[in-house]
Amino acid sequence: MVFRPRNSSLNRRNFLKTSASSVVFAGLFDLNQTQPNVSARGKRVIIIGAGIAGLAAARDLMDTGYSVLVLEASNKIGGRIRTNRALGVPIEEGAGWIHGPKNNPIMKLAEQSGQKTFVTKDSNFTVYNHMGKQVSNQKISKMGQEHEQMLGLIGSGMNKDMALSEVLEHMAPRMTRNPIFRWMTSAYTEFDTGSPVSELSAMYFSQNDMFEGEDVVLVDGYDRLLEPLTHGIPILNRKPVQRIAYHDRVGVFVQTDKEIFESDFVIVTVPLGVLKAKDIEFIPPLPKIHRNAIERVGMGDVTKIAMKFDELHWPEKTQYFGLMTQTQGRWNYFLNHKPFINANVLTALSFGNYSRMIETMDHDYMLEDAMKAVRTMFGSDTPDPRHYIATRWSQDPYTKGSFSYAKVGSDPYDFNILSEPIGHCLTFAGEHTDFKYHGTVHGAYLSGKKAAKVAMETML
Repeated sequence: MVFRPRNSSLNRRNFLKTSASSVVFAGLFDLNQTQPNVSARGKRVIIIGAGIAGLAAARDLMDTGYSVLVLEASNKIGGRIRTNRALGVPIEEGAGWIHGPKNNPIMKLAEQSGQKTFVTKDSNFTVYNHMGKQVSNQKISKMGQEHEQMLGLIGSGMNKDMALSEVLEHMAPRMTRNPIFRWMTSAYTEFDTGSPVSELSAMYFSQNDMFEGEDVVLVDGYDRLLEPLTHGIPILNRKPVQRIAYHDRVGVFVQTDKEIFESDFVIVTVPLGVLKAKDIEFIPPLPKIHRNAIERVGMGDVTKIAMKFDELHWPEKTQYFGLMTQTQGRWNYFLNHKPFINANVLTALSFGNYSRMIETMDHDYMLEDAMKAVRTMFGSDTPDPRHYIATRWSQDPYTKGSFSYAKVGSDPYDFNILSEPIGHCLTFAGEHTDFKYHGTVHGAYLSGKKAAKVAMETML
C-alpha cells in the first residue's frame, strides 16, 4: 500500500483553517468517512522520527507485513545517534557508548552487524585539580566510594521529593565542599543524567535499571548499527510534522510543512524536548495525564567538543581525564580517542546548566573555553587543534536537549504513562517513555519495539 499526501485542496483547507479542535474535527471527521475492509497487516502506520526508536518500530511492523512510512524532520536518520566523520575518524556527537553490554539489545545489534567494539574502563583515568596538579588515584577512589555510598543512601527513607543538591547539602555539607566530591557529582551524576543536580529528583535520579558489564564504544561508528534496521523502510527526510489529528473511527492525519498524510495509526518518537516545546499540535489535545507527564519529566543536556591535534599532548593510553573546574559542569571530563581509533582526538564534555549556557555561544568561544581547560591539564603551550566539532543539542530544533531525566516533582509513572496508547490510533516511543531505561539507546530501541507491538495489538 502506497502512502501519499492528500491532494484534495478542500480537505487541506479544512485541516489548516484553524487550530481549534472542534472546527478541525468538523472539517476532517464529520464526513462519515469509512476505512476499507482490510486485514490487520494491510493497515498503515506512520512513524514520526527516524531515530532508533522509530526505526525499531518500523522494522518490526514491516517484518510483520504492515505498511509503514517514516517521516523525519531533519536531513538524516539516526536522531541522537549522530556519527560525524569530518575529522577523518568517527566521532559521536550524540550516543557514544553501549552502556552495559551484557544481554544489551544494542550489543546484540553490534554483534549481528559485525561491529568492532572497544571496552572503555572507568578505572583508566587521571584527574587534575583546578590548578592542573594531578590528584592521586587513591584519593579519587576513596572519595568515589564515599560518593557512591552517600548517593545510595539518598532516597531510601525520603517521603518528600527534593532536589539532589538540596539533599546533599543537608546530609553532607562537608562533602559538598570537598572539590573531589563536587567534581564527581558533576562528572558522574550530571553526566549520567544530563541534568544539573539542582533539578534532579533526589528520590528517583538513580533508580533506573542497567545492564551489566563495562561500557563499550563502536570503533567504526554508532551509526553503522542503523543500516540493518533501515533496509527497505520508506523514509522521507526534511518532513517536520506540525499537526497530528487523530480519531479512533477515521484514523490519523499528519500535517508537515507542505503535505498531509493519512494512516490508521501513528507512532510519535520525537524527543521529549520537542514535545515539551509543543512544536507538534495534537488534535484533539493529548489527554491531561500525558500533558502533565511531558511537563514534569526533565530534558537534560550534554555538550561535546571533539578536537583533533597534529600531535599528542596527553598520555597516550589514559582513556579518561578529569578536571576539577571551579564552575559546576564546565569541561570537567575528557575522552581520549587514541586507544581505540589511533587518532590524536580529545573530546571535552560539559553538563547541566553550564552545557545549556555554553551552547548559546558561538563555536569559537566554545573552543577557546574548552582549550583553557585542556591547557590547565597539559600545559599552557598546548596548541589549538587543527580541526574540531562542537555539539549544540539544546539548540537543535528537532531535539532541544540530549536525553530525559527524573526532574524534581516527576516519578517513574510519568515516564511510563507516555508509552500507553491514546485511543486506538496513537502512541509514543523514545527513551523518555520507559523509566527503567530512560536516557539510553537501548531504552529508545526497546520502546520502539514495544510501540510496534502496541500498534499491532491495537489495530487488530
